Amino acid sequence: AKVTYGDHPYGTLNLGTETSVAALTRDDLFADKAATMARDQLYVAAVGDINAKDLAALLDRLFDGLPEHGAPPVKDAKLTFDGKTRVVPFQSPQSIIIFNQQGIRLDDKDYYAAALLAQIIGGDGFTARLMDQVREKRGLTYGVSAHLALQDHAVLWQGGLASANEKTADAIRVIRQVWRDAADKGVTEAELTAAKTYMTGSYPLRFDGNDNIAGILVGMQMVGLPTDYVAHRNSLVEAVTLADVNRVARGLMTPDKLTFTVVGQPVGVASD
Repeated sequence: AKVTYGDHPYGTLNLGTETSVAALTRDDLFADKAATMARDQLYVAAVGDINAKDLAALLDRLFDGLPEHGAPPVKDAKLTFDGKTRVVPFQSPQSIIIFNQQGIRLDDKDYYAAALLAQIIGGDGFTARLMDQVREKRGLTYGVSAHLALQDHAVLWQGGLASANEKTADAIRVIRQVWRDAADKGVTEAELTAAKTYMTGSYPLRFDGNDNIAGILVGMQMVGLPTDYVAHRNSLVEAVTLADVNRVARGLMTPDKLTFTVVGQPVGVASD
């Protein structure tokens, strides 16, 4: 995170450090509450046996004491993907590998093509290229995945795996080759069809309870999606063509910018 985000808040540990936590005061807690718990930063979704009138009254009572405005949002992060490999020595029979590169925004016209591409390369199941090449064909890991990470102030494509120290160098080499092959040669119609089937078929399974539905509705508000998004989301996926995906693969996948961080005692891997 420090390498990727630099001095941006995303580059710090969520739980702080021993020094920073020890320095916190009661006043710090109240100041943070006032900065973050405010009406202009509040998103609400209600799912269940309630009507709009009763909900409005309940919300007025619950949030009456909140200030009108909180702290202004932080700026977008300036991301660094230099294509280097960094090794952090750690005594362990396995190395933990995290790799990332630039992602794509949800409001980009090519987002759904990129999402399908991410499913083909590093998504769920054994048909994903990373699982096929790194685990199935070579036995370099038990599991590997990569996904598009959408944050308020940064977007990236991130993946990870664990590998035996003596297999780590091969794992990194194969991942870069998977990236390069997709960028240079694209994906197949069969891969795209399978990815569409998975993404459209699994989507309804997210709505399996009030809690999940409320969370989805809040998430839609936070990223600015319209209220009817769930009704036509799958049509956006289906509309993507093979030419779209391969065009995005050529432009988005950058094997020379794929940046690795390795924690362990990898054999044959040194920090660039």
